[in-house]
Amino acid sequence: MKTLLTRSISGIVFVSLVVFCLLGDNGFSLALFGLISGIGLYEFHLLFSSKEKFNYPAIFTAIMGVLGFIVLIYPWLNEQQGINPFLHSGIHILILMGLIGLIQLIFKPKEFTSNTTLIAMGIGYIVVPLFLGTVIHLEDNGSFPIILGVFLLVWTNDTFAYVCGNLFGKHKLIERISPNKTWEGFFGGFLITILVGYLVDFYFFKGHSFWIIAAMIVSPTAVMGDLFESSLKRKNKVKDTGNIIPGHGGILDRFDAMFFAIPFFYIWYIFFT
Repeated sequence: MKTLLTRSISGIVFVSLVVFCLLGDNGFSLALFGLISGIGLYEFHLLFSSKEKFNYPAIFTAIMGVLGFIVLIYPWLNEQQGINPFLHSGIHILILMGLIGLIQLIFKPKEFTSNTTLIAMGIGYIVVPLFLGTVIHLEDNGSFPIILGVFLLVWTNDTFAYVCGNLFGKHKLIERISPNKTWEGFFGGFLITILVGYLVDFYFFKGHSFWIIAAMIVSPTAVMGDLFESSLKRKNKVKDTGNIIPGHGGILDRFDAMFFAIPFFYIWYIFFT
């Protein structure tokens, strides 16, 4: 009972913080996603740290995560006429990765390949999706924040996949990666998420099918993100990536679904708009 209460309270605080940042000034969302980039890379570092990999203080990897987010989003905050901001961001991140690689080569030459590869993987896995989510938010002028809609769909899918799995689950989804996930939970979450997408379309977008299709994209990709993180934890024999959110684990445990859902949603977003 105490664990359930702790989990519920921390979950409410976490959701409230995200909603507050996304409904407030853009500075709040930038700070939120930048902070998540740093903490996420910190946990990613700890997940892989060993004598051969990430054998230096995790705070340095966290700083690289924050810097990676800053250099990616900076061109979108300071648009220069005639320069594609994506190209600008790409050049920035390549320069940063070059500097990171050079530092690794100087101070950790024996682990240069493994460390640099893992940092690139971490930035691609964690920072790039958060960057894309921020781009969506900065370009959004509607009354209903689009990126908040993505969070809503992911939270709905996670919640009802868990509920339906507990109530009806009999057939394992991928037992060797995540033994608690079932096909019944997957389809329960999928159908309820589509229903929520329909309601968002009906009440906020007056009959458009944007969020129904978005739900069809977000639900399965959110599960993919969850399974991917589960496979990383299983490979490294870790239960949770951290304990920053009591009862829920670390930032990677809470955002694993978003890291896959946002990039796939972004493809739909640019296609639709």
